[in-house]
Amino acid sequence: MDHSDDQSDFAPDDDLLMHQEIMLLKMKAFHNSSMAQAEYEILEKEIRAKFAFRHNSYDY
Repeated sequence: MDHSDDQSDFAPDDDLLMHQEIMLLKMKAFHNSSMAQAEYEILEKEIRAKFAFRHNSYDY
């Protein structure tokens, strides 16, 4: 698993809370060497989907 802390994983308009959750997930994966890359990717997709839904539900 790539444990980089590179901010290129995020778009400029991504929610700050999403950044925090993904960074926490990265830290958890880094400290839990038994977490597989596939498991990490699934959890990251779930986080991104949660915030994409939240972003789309705003009333303008």
